[in-house]
Amino acid sequence: MSDSSRVDAAVIIVGVNARRFVAQCVESVRNADWAGYSHHVIYCDNGSTDGTLELLASEYPWVETIANGKNLGYCIAANIGAKRADARYFIFINDDTIIQGDALARLVRYMDDYPDAATVGSRLVFPDGRDQWSGRRFPDIMASIFSRRGWLVKVFPNLGTVRDYLCKDGVERGEPFDVDWVSAAGHIVRPEHFWAVGGYAEDYYYWHEMVICHRLKQKGWRVVLDPKSVIIHYEGFGSGPRPFKKLRFHIIDFHIGAYRAYKEVHKLRAWSPISIFCAVALTGRAALLLVIAAVKCSWNAIRPPQQPLPVTQTNA
Repeated sequence: MSDSSRVDAAVIIVGVNARRFVAQCVESVRNADWAGYSHHVIYCDNGSTDGTLELLASEYPWVETIANGKNLGYCIAANIGAKRADARYFIFINDDTIIQGDALARLVRYMDDYPDAATVGSRLVFPDGRDQWSGRRFPDIMASIFSRRGWLVKVFPNLGTVRDYLCKDGVERGEPFDVDWVSAAGHIVRPEHFWAVGGYAEDYYYWHEMVICHRLKQKGWRVVLDPKSVIIHYEGFGSGPRPFKKLRFHIIDFHIGAYRAYKEVHKLRAWSPISIFCAVALTGRAALLLVIAAVKCSWNAIRPPQQPLPVTQTNA
């Protein structure tokens, strides 16, 4: 099919058991200011049992759905959706996002204007307007200590290491700028570039976005964040509830993925001193978080479930 007959963007969403978020997500895509660009929505379902597919079939028949039947993980499902798409660009968003204004049209326009850009990420914010710092530098030892959501970042938000890792200066300037990697919860990518690096790395669950951006940059292509492309992201509330068994998987896989991705980005051998230090530090951090998760799950079992943050007007 020629470019003239293809839609401009295929919006690819992966989800599982997130029925309460899916409706507002696809509604926000439909109601977004597309500035004349055409689009198609593909929802890849990883075995939902909460009526997500039934909701989409009855209320949103214009959304193309792919029922995987089981949880294949994000990367495999997203690649399946991308293989189904026939568009000039792929736009990947999470199922717990709400598109603001012309956020997606800005991504398409930037890609049209700058052929050397392989991917452009949106600025993700919490429903209350707080920034999620969705464009970052590749982490080094110091950035790993001051992790994005760690307490040290809250205590020292303007420390040079923190500002550089989270690209705060670029976000505050408000114009598109180059970063090392962007969040897969909201970014656009050229199909030819996406497949040139094999799509999302299917042997990763977490850290796949850093890995694919690193591989794109290795090919000489740019990775960009557009602070004016704003998407609300609930982060942590989508893809169903997380009892301790699921939390345990997420915590362990997150830290294994961090170790593997860190080694790949910095070209480290397994037995190098830095690799050993990272392995020990990440193991200790994972163990601590598992203990905290066990305590929280026990506490949550005797109190009402936490509700998502309400959406408030943001001027981000």
